[in-house]
Amino acid sequence: MVDYAVRNLNNHVRQVNQLNVFPVPDGDTGTNMVTTIHKGLMAVGDSIIDLPSVSKKFARSVVFEARGNSGVIVSQFLKGMAEQFYDTDVADGKRFIEALEKGVQYAYASVGTPVEGTMLTVVKDATAAVKAEFDGTQSVSQIIDSFISHAKRSLENTPELLQALKDAGVVDSGGAGIVYLFEGMKKYLDGESLDNVETAPLQLPPAVDYDAFDRDSTFRYGYCTELLLQLLNNRNRFDISAFREDLSAMGDSLVVSAEDDKVRVHIHTHYPEKIFACCHQYGEFLSCKIENMTVQHTGITNRILCSQNKNTGAFAIVAVARDPYLQKLFLDMGADVSICCEGNISTKDYLDAFEMSPCRNILVFPNSSDMILSAMQAKKLCQNAKVTVINSRSVAECYAALPTVDFEQTDIEKASDAITEIINKPGYVNVDFKDVKAMMTDSGMALMGCGKGE
Repeated sequence: MVDYAVRNLNNHVRQVNQLNVFPVPDGDTGTNMVTTIHKGLMAVGDSIIDLPSVSKKFARSVVFEARGNSGVIVSQFLKGMAEQFYDTDVADGKRFIEALEKGVQYAYASVGTPVEGTMLTVVKDATAAVKAEFDGTQSVSQIIDSFISHAKRSLENTPELLQALKDAGVVDSGGAGIVYLFEGMKKYLDGESLDNVETAPLQLPPAVDYDAFDRDSTFRYGYCTELLLQLLNNRNRFDISAFREDLSAMGDSLVVSAEDDKVRVHIHTHYPEKIFACCHQYGEFLSCKIENMTVQHTGITNRILCSQNKNTGAFAIVAVARDPYLQKLFLDMGADVSICCEGNISTKDYLDAFEMSPCRNILVFPNSSDMILSAMQAKKLCQNAKVTVINSRSVAECYAALPTVDFEQTDIEKASDAITEIINKPGYVNVDFKDVKAMMTDSGMALMGCGKGE
């Protein structure tokens, strides 16, 4: 069931990453959740003998493999659930609801200052609702069905609870990840074959561009600091409440969890050295990680390039590209700004691109059905420009339309209508070439290979 859950989330990881604006808009919520659960599941391997043994192994491994704020919280939620199956060979409806409750308890307990409007709220609301509905007869499958329904309702309400989400016009990314996880569980319980559950490659974290931060950069977001601590008998006596209180004064987004004599810590701080000094009083480090979150965020915005040609038209064009080659091609063909979405693209990316546009009338080519929603959200949030989103669903449509654009057209609605007419005309195919950049047929139509995909 967990295998189906993580694969279903993995197939929607781009959408989840696009929603990521809190606590830092670094576009990695879905990736961290997938990586955490996948690695925890890998540690179980083929050792499934009975429910208690696999539950114990998974609970332990998913905590130790937790990555990022979202990964740590979801690991605690799943650990709490798994613990309810330590002493039973059968998970019935009553036991499953008790597992959900314990998962919520563990998730909230792991966070120094719980914030409503996040994944925490979604699991809490959905669990409370299914418990209230339970009359002793519902199966696990029926409970999960109801959980998904209530989780979606809670997710839709998250912007009303968290201003950062409302300002960005998005729902909570972690909460969306929870919905995809449980939808994957339901697919398993409904008896869908493995062939019907996509097995997209695991979305691992993208490479970091360290040149994105230089001596003139402003250090804004602090460090994402994570560690796994082995407690020692010859060090200070460990009290998790006092420990959490000490760390909470040194940063935010604090998540602390303990498994036997090992402690997992996640915190956003400007002073990681203070975190390590505090932890060192109690034991030695099994692993540790410090990431400059300003580098992560700047690396996202640095994917946006502007044309070197001076715009003399009545409007500007922002085009999304699948890779750097297409990004340069679209700029050469007349786009003023192009966003490269090798990893993911968020509402914030679009807003940054709008700021870099030379005109305050902007036409946007999302070039993928996955990118249209965040473009519409950015349009809604943009205060200083008139933005029109073209319903372009592929790079081929953008490629066909750009040469026909009349930049002298002063009526942006007429320009948009003309482009829409063009993109609705051509037929195109997807070509699975890994190396080919462009092939021209005798008729002059370009078939562009964009890595693995269109």
